Amino acid sequence: MGSPWLLLAPLLSPAVPVVTSPPCCLCAEGVHRFQWIRNLVPEFGVSSSHVRVLSSPAEFFELMKVDCLESTLEKSLQAKFPSDLRVSILLDFTRGSRGRKNSRTMLLPLLQRFPEQVRVSLFHTPNLRGLLRLLIPERFNETIGLQHIKVYLFDNNIILSGANLSDSYFTNRQDRYVFLQDCPEIADFFTELVDAVGDVSLQLQGDDTVQVVEGMVHPYKGRARALQPLSRGRCGQ
Repeated sequence: MGSPWLLLAPLLSPAVPVVTSPPCCLCAEGVHRFQWIRNLVPEFGVSSSHVRVLSSPAEFFELMKVDCLESTLEKSLQAKFPSDLRVSILLDFTRGSRGRKNSRTMLLPLLQRFPEQVRVSLFHTPNLRGLLRLLIPERFNETIGLQHIKVYLFDNNIILSGANLSDSYFTNRQDRYVFLQDCPEIADFFTELVDAVGDVSLQLQGDDTVQVVEGMVHPYKGRARALQPLSRGRCGQ
């Protein structure tokens, strides 16, 4: 089979210019129906042999093996030579902090045990601030703005999905899962994207507090006008 093209639109991209409708795919100039999109978003050539659509939650779980993460980190600490293993987790602040038991409290033991290897970033929309932030209750505050990237990266392998990392999605809740195997360019793109959004996010600390990355502006305490160019500049690099 040939090499299909994967076209991706990054977050926080500039305003999309007006474009004309693509030509009819039956016309000679419309052989590649989505060719016009490549002027607007990143484009990657991917061999079809590197793309696999997962068919079940069980298959998704087998690829993820989230329960192996801690043991892998533990082995890296016991290795004779320094390990370059790093784990970067990007969550939404409001959704990840909802309730007493939530994503950030579940990740605290991992962060406390491996502070030099694990990074947990909590993206907080700058639109939720001031009196609005104080008055809107949990769950409803997620309607103001939500960081919702669903990408799982392992070396040069990527899973694009709508699934969360929870029991139901590993057992009986069907979702979409596309596995891209050995695709370094796409892995680099998403790694840089997650790192960029992580840099403008709040950083979870081992004592369950959060800090701002040095040189960045606090998302809801700092001036919004100062934050926007920093965020767009970092994520648009």
